[in-house]
Amino acid sequence: MSKFSVSVLLSGLIFWLAGSAYAVDADDLLPPDEAFEFTAEVHDQNTITLSWDIADGYYLYRHKLKFVSLTPGLEAGKPVFPTGQNKQDKFFGMVETYRNRLELTLPVQHQNATQNTLTLEVTFQGCADVGVCYMPIQKTLSLALQD
Repeated sequence: MSKFSVSVLLSGLIFWLAGSAYAVDADDLLPPDEAFEFTAEVHDQNTITLSWDIADGYYLYRHKLKFVSLTPGLEAGKPVFPTGQNKQDKFFGMVETYRNRLELTLPVQHQNATQNTLTLEVTFQGCADVGVCYMPIQKTLSLALQD
């Protein structure tokens, strides 16, 4: 994400907070890629591990994590999540969140696939404890599945 995009995003977040009780300076917020450092690792042709290192004072929502295969014949299976922390959220009600680190296993289902490269779209959303939530973040990965 470019510096301009981050500035626009952060400016939008601050504008959104203008009517709230929080006084947040955009310089106090981390850029999304620093607040939620995302990585992916292929274990074998059927299993991927997705990880987020989450900065102190930030958290991710479980219900905002989405995984979509863009490769015909390869599907993202049901992710295996660790247990998170319950939080009463002002907008979403009772939700499960993750702090510090999230690591989950994502199965890959092969349906007559001739491809050995998976293009995976990952969407996630998180917030800072100061009361600012980031727009959903979308990453598109190209992963070589091992034989």
